[in-house]
This record gives sequence, structure tokens and C-alpha cells, in this order.
Amino acid sequence: MIIEPGRVLSHYTLVAKIAAGGMGEVYRARDDHLPRDVAIKILPSDALVDDHARKRFRREAETLSKLNHAHIATIYDFDTQDGLDFLVMEYVEGTTLAGVLRAGPMPIEEVLRIGSDIAAALEEAHKRGVVHRDLKPGNVGLTARGQVKVLDFGLAQVLRPVAAASTTESLTGAPGGPAGTLPYMAPEHLRGAPADHRSDLYALGVVLYEMTAGRRPFEGGLAPALIDDILHRIPPRPTSLRPDAPQGLESIILKCLEKDPGLRYQSAQEALVDLRRMTSPSLGFEAMRARSRPIVKTRWLLGAGALVVLAAGLVAGLNVRGLRDRLIGRTSGMKIESVVALPSEVLATEEDAFLADAVPRTLSTYLSQIKGLDTKMPPTSI
Repeated sequence: MIIEPGRVLSHYTLVAKIAAGGMGEVYRARDDHLPRDVAIKILPSDALVDDHARKRFRREAETLSKLNHAHIATIYDFDTQDGLDFLVMEYVEGTTLAGVLRAGPMPIEEVLRIGSDIAAALEEAHKRGVVHRDLKPGNVGLTARGQVKVLDFGLAQVLRPVAAASTTESLTGAPGGPAGTLPYMAPEHLRGAPADHRSDLYALGVVLYEMTAGRRPFEGGLAPALIDDILHRIPPRPTSLRPDAPQGLESIILKCLEKDPGLRYQSAQEALVDLRRMTSPSLGFEAMRARSRPIVKTRWLLGAGALVVLAAGLVAGLNVRGLRDRLIGRTSGMKIESVVALPSEVLATEEDAFLADAVPRTLSTYLSQIKGLDTKMPPTSI
């Protein structure tokens, strides 16, 4: 059935088609009762075959509508008209994570921020007994301000759309079989075990991997090869594809991607805590990045102490003003009356180049305090 913009379903006027997939077509629509835009998902014609299926779906829709969270797109209504079954949902104006990822890997700060928001959405849903079952970049909306909205919670299990299993993008089976998007499906789900909250965490790991490395952990050409990879292969380490990725983030990703669900995070809250720790100024990514920069004050204090010891050694070793002879009770006709500390070459990072001047000047300052010793200030190195 061809659906044209301008058509009215209940009290919603369709404005434009914005997406299409195995679980239906999505339109931007205008709510004629309330002054707001909404998203209308028109379900596939064979998704709900009779009134019993519609009643079951309505119950599921009512459960999903209770997910009220800043990072979850809200479901407003479910209705049927002229043989069309449709869901009314929050309209997320912007793009999807899938659209952003076409440009390649994302900045690490964005990976951590978006990953944390997705984990927070999963935590809220799992607390209410709702498993997404089809988490992927295409189901993560990003508003114009960058706010994350996870879409289509729980619909993969409810709708079970018919799709071709020969591609890497979709895989559904007969009733009771797996439903979801193949590259993001957990190994136990592919083996026929029921998907639970840990299956969502596997999908979270795939999404984090893709944001970090710019590709999925497994990219088999056809479904059988991809399934075999997901079930048996160890994914390449994200840092092997992106050396600047923090090891802490890599550990989070690989823990999500464990083949055995018992070895993964056991709750979205656990993953969320670790992701937020990565953004903590004292514990995470920012701290690691700060530690990679020269901490001049700390180095200077440590260096100053070492220079004092060095200067004392020079005074004694060079017999400045006869100090060494006096200390050991020996007389000598040789006395050093003048000292100059020259600039040196620093065999370290560029950030430490300032030490070439700082070291001799500090030595000169210390030695100048010895009465009767003429200390020459070193020339500035260029």
C-alpha cells in the first residue's frame, strides 16, 4: 500500500517519510491534538496477523511507553486504521549514529560520552525488564545538540519482521528463533538461547568498537561466515586499529564482547560506571591524557632537589675555595675562585628542552651563594 504525505492516521497528519527497514516505515507526522511533531512507525502488513496479535502488541507497547528516560525515545500510542498498524513515538530531530559513523572513527571523548548515554538507557530499560534485542547505530538517534536517544526498545522481539538471512544486516528466523541485526547479535543469541540484558551489552560492545575503530569487530561478507566469526573468532584489539585509543576503553569493549555471557558485564550499570570512570578528571581518559603532557612544576621540584645534590658534589669535587681540603684536613695550593655552568643538551622530549637553560642557571644560582666564589651566569642556549 502506497502511503502519501498528507494522509491522516487517527489525529496525526503524515508529513514526510524519514526511514524504512525490516520493522516498518517511519514518517514524521504532526499531532493535530497537541502542537508537536511525532514519529509514526507503520508496521509491516504481516507483523500483526490477527486481533490476538494486536492485543499482545498493545500490551507490549504499554510496557515500552513506561520507559521514561532522557536517553530513550518515548512511545506515545499504538493504533490501527484502514488495515494499518502503527506506533506513535517521540520524534528525534537530527541524525543517527549510523549516519555519523559513515565519516569514520569518532573522537574518544565522543565515544565515551555517547557510550555512557547508551549504557544509561540500557540500565533504565533493564531495571524495568525490557531488553532491546536490536541495539545498533541505526537505532541510536542524535539530536542537533548531540543528545543521545535510543530508539525501538524491545520491538525486535515483538515484531519479528521477515528479512533475508543471506546478508550481514538482518537475520530473523521462524517463531522462537533469533531476531535482530546480525553483526550486533551476541553468540548465545545466534545459538538459539533467549536474548537477555547481557546480549544488549554485547551489542553495546560492538557499537563502542565501531565508534572507536571505524569498523565492526567482525565483517564477514555473508551471513554464514559472519556467524562463524561471531561464535568462534577473537576480534582484533581496538588499539591495533587505533593506537591512540585508551587501554581502559579497550578493556571495556573487549569485556562486552566476551563470547561467554558470564564473563561480560553482568549489568548495564557496571559498564556505565567504567565508562564514566574513563571521563573522570582524576581516574579516566582525561587523567591519562594529562599524564602524557609534561608536568613542569613536579619535574622542576624534583629536578631542583637533584641539582642541589649535584652542586654540593661539584663544590667538594672541584675543591671550590679549598672546601674539600678543609673537610679532609689537608692543605693544597690549588683553589678554584671562579665557576661558570654552561648550557647542556637535553636528550629527552621536546617538552623538556627548557632544562637546557634551567639546569646551569640553577647551578649558578646555588654556587653564587658561596662567599668569595665568582659565578658566571651561563649564556642562553638557542
